[in-house]
Amino acid sequence: MPSVLFVNTRRSPLEVNATALAAHRLGFEVLVLADRQPPFAGELVAETRIVDTFDTAAAREAALELVRRHDVRGVLTWGDRDVEFVAGLTTELGLPGLPPAAARTVRNKFLTREALAAAGRPDLMPRYALVHDEESLGRAAAHVGYPAVLKPTGASGSRGIHRVHGPDDLATEYGLLRSFTRPERDPIFRARPGELIYEELLGGTEHSVEGLVVGDEIRIVGITDKWVAAPYSVEYLQIHPTALDRGQQDAVEELAARTVRAAGMRDCAFHLECRLLPDGTARLLEIAGRIGGGYITSHLIPLATGIDFYAAAIAVATGNAPDLERRGALHAGSRQLISPRAGTFTGFTGLNTVLELPGVEHVALDQAVGTRVALPPEDYMSCVLGSVIARRASHSAVHEVLRQAAQAAAPAFAEPGQEPEHGESHGPSQSAPAAHAR
Repeated sequence: MPSVLFVNTRRSPLEVNATALAAHRLGFEVLVLADRQPPFAGELVAETRIVDTFDTAAAREAALELVRRHDVRGVLTWGDRDVEFVAGLTTELGLPGLPPAAARTVRNKFLTREALAAAGRPDLMPRYALVHDEESLGRAAAHVGYPAVLKPTGASGSRGIHRVHGPDDLATEYGLLRSFTRPERDPIFRARPGELIYEELLGGTEHSVEGLVVGDEIRIVGITDKWVAAPYSVEYLQIHPTALDRGQQDAVEELAARTVRAAGMRDCAFHLECRLLPDGTARLLEIAGRIGGGYITSHLIPLATGIDFYAAAIAVATGNAPDLERRGALHAGSRQLISPRAGTFTGFTGLNTVLELPGVEHVALDQAVGTRVALPPEDYMSCVLGSVIARRASHSAVHEVLRQAAQAAAPAFAEPGQEPEHGESHGPSQSAPAAHAR
């Protein structure tokens, strides 16, 4: 039977199982190469190999063994950390995929900006500078000015985005990010420890573009409106499709097309994040050579448009034409439930009220009950406790029902001395607890 190989998975089982189901709909069995046992329904996966995928030599050998024993037609990763590894593997196997040079470019925010500058489009970016020590930090601040954003060049999941409002903040935020980007804290920083980018803080509104590159043809599937919370840009709300007018959408789509071309992307899904400024121009934040998170590609696009984005991404990775026919004209959104405090998370009250709201499709726990939650900048991920996904006929109706859901769902925490004995520690994780589908 033809197979598709997944290198690691998404975090939430609601997203994870959607990847396998999409493969089965296309007639592929699923093989998985992962650091730990992923939260798939067991019958959806033909074989799983557990290996340290940060050890690229060991991961390559494990992948090639699977290829020798199965009819592998494509290889995908669903997150940033394995984009470069998968690009090398697909090139070696002669399968469709992101070219290795393009993978290096999109995995590094500085290299992405340099590619756009080399293509003659510095107007599509904020002012920026590379930072790798205190001396270059000072030069960057002098060049870019204040207010600004300081962030790692190679992080993922919107982690480590710090605002710098003036000279008094500079050393403090730099010290926090130098500590955060140590490889011993997170192996994703092994390639570029301590490498940061300093860029001007943009106003306007935030959006993402979800699309595919089929060969070298760019297929934009849609634009998603996004909201982030200061001061660490924690994303908490996404609605698809956008409420931007046609002219504003054109500016965002032009930015996406220019960035994809400049980076040399092909045969892949992409997720671009940008800001639309008050004057109607769009500026790049980052682009990724993988599907978008926040339940955008797993749920919001299918619920709103009828397009099976995961299946389309798998089709591209296996050399097939993606089905991008729209079969609906609704709106869908995802609202992250952000922890107001640190502590041991014991669940939500008010979920019955949330599930009874008209249009609510799913409520997912993004942290397990018993998780010890920390807030940024100590940890950027554990504060996202859960998500509510809703579908309505209009953008405003989705926005309102998700506002009501966030108001009704109240996180609960253990009192001091009552923490579970085996609670999970906070920090990056590869999986999350099972989601509750309505």
